[in-house]
Amino acid sequence: MKKMPLAFFSLFLVSAMFVFPQGSFLKPGQHGLGVSGAFSTNADLSGVAGTLTYTLAGIFDFSFSLGRASYDADSALADLKQTSIVPEVRAYIVKQNSGRSPITASVSIGWDRDNYSSPDLTAESFDMWARTLLLGAAVYRDIPVFQKAYIQPFVGITHLSTTLKVTDTTTGLTVTTTDAMIALNLGVPLVYGLSDKAILIVQPGVSFDKNNTTLSISAGLVYALSKAKI
Repeated sequence: MKKMPLAFFSLFLVSAMFVFPQGSFLKPGQHGLGVSGAFSTNADLSGVAGTLTYTLAGIFDFSFSLGRASYDADSALADLKQTSIVPEVRAYIVKQNSGRSPITASVSIGWDRDNYSSPDLTAESFDMWARTLLLGAAVYRDIPVFQKAYIQPFVGITHLSTTLKVTDTTTGLTVTTTDAMIALNLGVPLVYGLSDKAILIVQPGVSFDKNNTTLSISAGLVYALSKAKI
C-alpha cells in the first residue's frame, strides 16, 4: 500500500459542520423535528451529508448524520472514498429567545465512525476505518433582518480525538494511529419563518483546523411540534 494519506483527519471537522444547531432556532418548551443537507469542501476532499434531528423542549438536540466524501486525485490512495456516520447530542445552556440572556450557548458530544474504500485498499486486502470523539461548544446571537427573518452568527470550537485503524484481512494484523486537534467554527445562518411552526434555514460556514480551511453550505427545514412556553 502507498503511504498513508495525511489528510484522513480532514472530514472529521466537515462531519461536525453537517449538524444544525436546531434547538437554537426553537424556543424553550418547543419540541421540533428537522431535516437538512450539507456540502463541504477543502483542499483535500469534498463531501455531502444529510441530517435528521429531534429537539426536546428546545433544550436538547438528538441528531444523526450520514455523509459521503471523495478525496482529491492526488490522494495517496487512488479513488479514496469515505462514508461517515455521526450521532450527536447537543444541550443549550442558555437561550437568547427565552428573554433572559443576550446570547445562546451550547455544548455537544458526538461520535463519528468513518469507513474508507479504495481500489488500492481492496488490491492489498486492507480494511481501513476510523472513529472520532467530538466535544464542542458554541455561542450564537440572533440579529433581526426583517419581519420573519433574522441571522444567527455563531462561533464555536470542537475538540476531535481520532483513532484510525488499518487491518490486513489476510493476516489479521492491525496498525493503529491516533491524533487530536481543535477546530474553530464560524457560521452565519439565515433563518426565515415560513409559518408559525415551519422554519427554513440556510447556513454558510467556515472552519479552521491545523490541516485545512473548510467551507460549507447547509440548508434545512425545522418543524415545531409544540408551542413555546413563553
